Amino acid sequence: MNTKSPVYTIPTECQDCYRCVRRCPVKAIRVENNHAVIMSELCIACGRCVINCPAHAKHYRDDTPLVSKLLESGKKVLVSLAPSFRSEFPEYTPNQFIGVLKEFGFYGVSETALGADLVSYELASELSSHINQKLFISSACPAAVEFIKRYMSDYAPYITDCASPLLAHARYLRKFYGNDIEIVFIGPCIAKKREADVWDEISAALTFKELRKMMAEAGIVKIQAEGKLDAEGNFVPSKPEKINDIPDFIPRRAAKAELFPLEGGMIAACKKYNPLKNVRTMAVSGIEAIRDTLYGLDVSALSEPLFLEVLSCTGGCINGPGTEQTSAMALRRMQTIDFAENAENTLDENTINSIPEMKGTLPGNSVEKKTFTETQITEAMHSMGKYSAADEINCNGCGYESCRNFAVAMLNGVAEKTMCVSYMRKLAQKKANGLVRAIPSGVVIVDKNMNIVECNKNFAKLMGHDIVDMYDIKPGLEGADLAAITKSSQLFKSVLVPNGPEVVEREVHESKKILHYTVFVIEKEAIAAGVVEDVTAPKNQKERTVTQAQKVIDKNLATVQKIAFLLGENAAETESMLNSIIESYSLDNDQNGDTCK
Repeated sequence: MNTKSPVYTIPTECQDCYRCVRRCPVKAIRVENNHAVIMSELCIACGRCVINCPAHAKHYRDDTPLVSKLLESGKKVLVSLAPSFRSEFPEYTPNQFIGVLKEFGFYGVSETALGADLVSYELASELSSHINQKLFISSACPAAVEFIKRYMSDYAPYITDCASPLLAHARYLRKFYGNDIEIVFIGPCIAKKREADVWDEISAALTFKELRKMMAEAGIVKIQAEGKLDAEGNFVPSKPEKINDIPDFIPRRAAKAELFPLEGGMIAACKKYNPLKNVRTMAVSGIEAIRDTLYGLDVSALSEPLFLEVLSCTGGCINGPGTEQTSAMALRRMQTIDFAENAENTLDENTINSIPEMKGTLPGNSVEKKTFTETQITEAMHSMGKYSAADEINCNGCGYESCRNFAVAMLNGVAEKTMCVSYMRKLAQKKANGLVRAIPSGVVIVDKNMNIVECNKNFAKLMGHDIVDMYDIKPGLEGADLAAITKSSQLFKSVLVPNGPEVVEREVHESKKILHYTVFVIEKEAIAAGVVEDVTAPKNQKERTVTQAQKVIDKNLATVQKIAFLLGENAAETESMLNSIIESYSLDNDQNGDTCK
């Protein structure tokens, strides 16, 4: 058994977007040090995080090295090929595709749908005989089975005790060819890796993507069928496959269970063996849809027996996480239906008589939910700044449906409060406000309408006593009109106009002061900030002299580098003199720092 979980995270590639948390239907993800880590004990291997991670930090286990070893072992290695291969590899006819697989050294290729037919026959018989049972849930999809067993365990007893198509197929092949063979599944499903880990009858499981990797490494990338790609990149064969062109599957081709990759395909195949007149049927695809269908269902209220066909992937296996999905779902569905069109309705009697042991579903223990007191939840909410119902914006930015669910996740130790967007925004705003208040210069931030967004008290002091009084009443002066406070508002407007400068520096006479403004853009054409200094203040005069002297030195040194042969010792003397000025002012500032404040 492979001990490595089918789905895992590469922490260094995780970008803190929490999209995987949003997409995971069972929240089997723990955020540690800002990295989202898969909790294998909770994961159902549906693959949603893999296909939705924008940073490609979520991966599933690569079993191609294991398959390569099997092919080198000298044993007969058979492929159990999922019927959705027709929509995944439309550029090959079935026999061409079988030929490609044999190039790798596989002994032969058999359809997983053959096992699905055996499941259809077995299930049709069971549904007809158990007339006293009201609910039946299919066991074909491993991810759906694990979801129900772990997260909706009240309905686990209604899962039919019938092997999945892959397990039934593996058992049938071993009964037909002997037990000294290896069986490798190839299909669209990540959860099949879990089946391969659990059942000894299945040697390994590859996704179509893994097979493409093997094909690329072997140089098998050429489109072999006659046809062309349309404008959308979909393959259109020029010579449709003939009805009598029977694919060379061993030991025979499957029947209408080739429809299993489609939502409702299992029901259609079962009805070929038995009309199921006294049983209602319903096909449900997608974990959320399964949850919604079963949640609160009172089985005793069902008037007639109900068979639920459940698939974890929306639309069916043709949308599995191990597929490329390069064409429209409608086209993939039609390609699968077209392939099954010329298949027989049912298996022959000899095949049915060779049916193997059909019992067994994936194990799965119910996940126990921890309970927390209202006080604990409230304290967790307070820790992220949620003190009232108005604070609970339920934005889903953290990945959880509500702020309350997020608080519970924090208590469970699978989430961090830094995941909360509103909390981090408020924290950043507090830090920014603290910095603005602490800056010794005057600072003001305005919007494009010249309304103040934020300012510190030093700015109010520079604007006069009346403005200080206003600030004491409303700290920050949010919403106040800058133009009514200072005649320098035009400087702010100049950087907010389209194609305006990024920074403007200007000295402006206000009352009896000379104020130096440094105005710069924070958000283009929307927000600007200004740093204001009173250059007439004694301390600022000295600091300004130091700054100007340093500028003279820098400019003089640049000149020295260019025309040193002309200036000679004179330049060095000038530099020494200016440095003396700076040092004298700096010393004076240090000695009289308290009086200059």
